[in-house]
Amino acid sequence: MAKKEVFDVCVVGTGAGGGVMIDELTSAGFKVVALERGKMWNNAEFMEHDELSSMVRKHQVWAPDLLETLRETDGEKAIPGQYSMLAHGVGGSSVHWHGAAWRFRPDEMKVLSTEGSLKGANLADWPISYEELEPFYDKAEQAYGVAGNSGSNPWGAPRSVDYPNPPHPYRSGSLAIIDAAKKLGLDPFSTPTAINSRHFGGRPACMNGGMCGYFGCPINAKASSFSVSIPRAQATGNLDLRTHCYAYEIGVDSRGRARSVVYFDQNGDSQEVHARQIIVACHAIGSAHLLQLSQSGKYPGGIANSNGQVGRNIMFHMDSLVQFEMDSPQRGTLGPAGMISIDNFHPSDSSRGFIRGASILELPANSPIVSAFSATAYYGSDHGVWGKPLKDYIERFPYMNGLIAFCEDLPVYSNRVDLDPDVKDRFGIPAPRITHKNHENDIKQRDYFDDKLMMIAEAAGAKHAWKLDLSQHKSGSAHIMGTCRMGDDPDTSVLNRWCQTHEVDNLWVVDSSFFPTSGGYNPTLTIVANAYRIADHFIRQAKNNNLS
Repeated sequence: MAKKEVFDVCVVGTGAGGGVMIDELTSAGFKVVALERGKMWNNAEFMEHDELSSMVRKHQVWAPDLLETLRETDGEKAIPGQYSMLAHGVGGSSVHWHGAAWRFRPDEMKVLSTEGSLKGANLADWPISYEELEPFYDKAEQAYGVAGNSGSNPWGAPRSVDYPNPPHPYRSGSLAIIDAAKKLGLDPFSTPTAINSRHFGGRPACMNGGMCGYFGCPINAKASSFSVSIPRAQATGNLDLRTHCYAYEIGVDSRGRARSVVYFDQNGDSQEVHARQIIVACHAIGSAHLLQLSQSGKYPGGIANSNGQVGRNIMFHMDSLVQFEMDSPQRGTLGPAGMISIDNFHPSDSSRGFIRGASILELPANSPIVSAFSATAYYGSDHGVWGKPLKDYIERFPYMNGLIAFCEDLPVYSNRVDLDPDVKDRFGIPAPRITHKNHENDIKQRDYFDDKLMMIAEAAGAKHAWKLDLSQHKSGSAHIMGTCRMGDDPDTSVLNRWCQTHEVDNLWVVDSSFFPTSGGYNPTLTIVANAYRIADHFIRQAKNNNLS
């Protein structure tokens, strides 16, 4: 009988958090097996699809077979569909992100102590401070080659080192937003972007193709787990990367410790891989789903879920989005998506009628097909736009520009992911059921930023501006956080400050699940920085023989 292979570490998921863990642990000499639900990409494939196949029909980078269900409140029938912009494939959703690479402000990690409690919201402080995370932000920015202008955001988090790359050159639409912001007494600055503005880190400079968001980068100028972390891990010889693996159970031993991951392989056959330490990094929805599926006599509600906290407090950024038409070409098809940002309205101000805030980014329409989805709002119609009106709209595409605000939505205890009792996927596995309704604070904040974006558009000289209502479109956000909250109290959180589950010390969750609050920025750089922090702790503990 062949001896059972036991890896040092099994990482489930290869996205932003999982990729860093795989990279750092293999570099430290650990034997790592990584399970990825999707495929290994070839860069040439990122040139083979277009806006229609990738963004509308979700046939490429997005997960085409992902099944989720959605409802607003308990008692409602959840509707099956795909309600998140998750990607399956090596690199996960980091493959198709826009690249906006923000550090959270210190107050975004201390929301409860800063704001006090708020009815209907489950506010919390992070168990770590900005000062603790700051050196790992430095490391994340260096690894991802973030381009920016250090010190240009007077409202941003403090920093001790410069960005490794200079900012990207502005398009004409960027200059229009800069002029508008200055006219209003605001402080525009270059958005920190994890896309090379020059050759850096063995990756080339951006060619300004303009399709960074929703697409993979064919030349790896855009940083991701696929372009940065996984290649370095593979070069160590310590990585066993297994693709097309659908993990559906974490096995436990007689003591209740994690011992294995059970998954379906590409042929639909059940396989099991054993490891001494197991790191789950399947995104906020997938990680909660896997933990809840992992039921046993020891953990009838799912592993690490005896307190019923797994899946709770799911957060989607409520985006405010305004598009506008100018008299001159805006050249939205060139360069990274959001070259200019404005942060003046980010600091919390309860006198506005709500707490917390948001960053504002330039967001031009980067293709006629995607822009055409705004034609109904452009004409103020309640019906679809076809024929000559649609043709006229598309002809105006070069003159279109846009702004978006990522509003910091609040954690709510009843917003959660659990197992749908009725809907099952092709393997007979219960689908993740999302229950989510925005707190009234989120709605007030969105309305406030709608007005601010319109104000900036008008100051830019827009001949026509219109709001897009994204409030009913959970799939409009790739920023999904919470579900395995990090905290010091094991009764109210799933993970400790090192992202180990309170109940099972050799089970870790290192992705966007750990966020106690959502912040008003793109979360990816914070996921990466936190993963570097966890990896540093993991390696030090192993060297001191404190991992069992």
